[in-house]
Amino acid sequence: MKSIFKYILKNALRDRLYIGVFLALALAFALSIFLGNTMLVEQKQSSAAFIAGSCRVIIVFGMILFVCLSVARAFENKEIEFILSKAISREKFILGYLCGFYLAALLILLILALAIFAITQSNLAATFAWLGALSLEIFIIIAFALLTSLILKNPLAAIMASCGFYILSRLMGIFIISLQSTNNVILQQKPAQIAIKIISLIFPRLDLFAQSSWLNYGISDLQILTTIGLQSLIYIGLLLFMSFYDFKQKQF
Repeated sequence: MKSIFKYILKNALRDRLYIGVFLALALAFALSIFLGNTMLVEQKQSSAAFIAGSCRVIIVFGMILFVCLSVARAFENKEIEFILSKAISREKFILGYLCGFYLAALLILLILALAIFAITQSNLAATFAWLGALSLEIFIIIAFALLTSLILKNPLAAIMASCGFYILSRLMGIFIISLQSTNNVILQQKPAQIAIKIISLIFPRLDLFAQSSWLNYGISDLQILTTIGLQSLIYIGLLLFMSFYDFKQKQF
């Protein structure tokens, strides 16, 4: 397991993951602060919201690219076959890859949280809650990206599937609110309502995770943390089980 962790972190350094992500984050910080200063009121709060929202998207899509391309290259270069030739089970291999990718992301998240706390001077407890929720969101995305990479083996298809999963999960709140709208003729039809309900059951509510408003106003409803924890437990467990099952069926 430790050797897999080191291998993933070496891949991150070799692929310039940290350089690319931190450059994008620095640009997002600068642009967010500039936009926040243009506001007439709540300039610091606006900057914090812009920073949290933009950095969240940058890290998610950066990790999707890193996971999908790393797994595709491992298949292409026969690295997976070499690792499995050692005394390691396929379950430990999946866990090692998943935790290795998460560790690579966690290093970025910790530095990001410190930077946000220093610049926006947000409440420490709110920043910690935001970081925890974002780390769970990243874990779910990494698990899904790893699953699609194992199933599809095509990096482009895995990237597109992972991006689609993330976008739909982030828009899930809008879909549910729209379902309750009485002005939309299309959503009043039964097939549309059934389709949205099915989608809401399949996809997690990532719109509830790591809300930018927490940094400014704290968490008004602590029950949302329970919802986030339960959803993370369910979806990470499900994605992990699917990865185990699919990888066991593969012949090398």
